[in-house]
Amino acid sequence: MSVTAGVSDTIIAIRDKLRGKIGQTKVKRYWPGRAPEWADDAHEDGDIQLDRLAALEQAFPRQDNSHIVKKDDARLRRLAESKIDNREEVRADHRRIRQAEIVSTIEEEARRQERFMQKYYHKGAFFQADADDHAATAGTDGIFTRDFSAPTGEDKMDKTILPKVMQVKHFGRSGRTKWTHLVNEDTTDWNNPWTYNDPLRAKYNAKMAGMNADISKPKGSKKLKDWESR
Repeated sequence: MSVTAGVSDTIIAIRDKLRGKIGQTKVKRYWPGRAPEWADDAHEDGDIQLDRLAALEQAFPRQDNSHIVKKDDARLRRLAESKIDNREEVRADHRRIRQAEIVSTIEEEARRQERFMQKYYHKGAFFQADADDHAATAGTDGIFTRDFSAPTGEDKMDKTILPKVMQVKHFGRSGRTKWTHLVNEDTTDWNNPWTYNDPLRAKYNAKMAGMNADISKPKGSKKLKDWESR
């Protein structure tokens, strides 16, 4: 037996084997959404397509005992495929919503009482208490856990024991103001045109609605009166 004859026999055997698989694929019919019997080997290899078909089979089970042939609804199948594809996203959204509900039920800490004439520092629009990446792998810094409303510098001193003249901001400086705080002072500018009630302003106010007469029920039109009298 020559080498050429051996190669030819091998090629013929492979061809017959392939033809047998192709013929088996054409002859055997399988239910849509269910893997064929000859695809068990591919399923063992972890075929993603077959996993999706198995999930669809669970969503739409085949009724073997039914004598009525039912057509597969493409819309429902697409909906099931989208649900299977987005299953992990839905679970992640559910976890986020659940976590938000748990956090909302936790009692918030009482705001710290600030001292007299203490400076207020806003934490900023870009304040971060958590990690700055989506995967939360970078972690957070210990500085974010500090109390940003705590007094610092001159604010640690009790200014209530100071004389009245010293209870101002920037005492002894050229840029100091004569005002202490809004609770103690009335900073309304009565010379402002919007607050000064001169004759021109009084005439303008008199033309406003509800200034001359009491607010009463509208009289209505003639058609409405005729309709009510019927």
